[in-house]
Amino acid sequence: MKLEQLEAGQIVTLEVLIGGSSFELKTEVVGTNSGTGVLVKPYVYNDRVVDFRHGAPESMRFALHCIDPRTNGRVVWKNVAVNVVNFRGVDYYAVDSSNFGTIAASSERREDTRVIVNSPGSACMEDGRRFSVSVLDVSDAGVSFIGNANRVTIGDVVEINFADSACNSDFSLAIKAKIVRAEVEKNGILYAGKVIERDNKLLAYLCFKGMDGKSAKASKIIRDVYGR
Repeated sequence: MKLEQLEAGQIVTLEVLIGGSSFELKTEVVGTNSGTGVLVKPYVYNDRVVDFRHGAPESMRFALHCIDPRTNGRVVWKNVAVNVVNFRGVDYYAVDSSNFGTIAASSERREDTRVIVNSPGSACMEDGRRFSVSVLDVSDAGVSFIGNANRVTIGDVVEINFADSACNSDFSLAIKAKIVRAEVEKNGILYAGKVIERDNKLLAYLCFKGMDGKSAKASKIIRDVYGR
């Protein structure tokens, strides 16, 4: 199946890969063109289209998945380019592949990459108990935090709540995770949890935090070089 064979209205999945983490966004094909690839509905957060080109981490890559209607098999175009284009006053993603028409299996294994949080938050147990924690880092696969002693045991499911800002957007996150590790620290107990439910808000937060990280790094380089 070639990219240009996708049809308007067909559901596809845009996979966003940041470092070793990946996230999937279901979207819909608007149209195709043999010169520019496929046009799909964009990812919108806080009423604005997320443009992955601006300030995105260098490690960010994209893949486009779909079900081939002829075989009912899942196919993928890897390392596609994703650009925001405006057509008749509406923004879309133009997705194009340098290897036009090439299909490859998505089978590579990726390791978890986390973003630093270091923000206060709270943990809610399944029985309704809630207590304060300090959220250290988070990814699409896991979260770590420091909490009070003897409150959580391995195997417990907790909901970690915290607020943060990234790329001039405010986020209030609720991450449900299963505790897989607990270590005694001087400030309490360090817990590591495996994320049970991932959503688009978590995706947006991780993407935007990556953009902030790249922007901060660029600003530091400018200050170091130019002294300002």
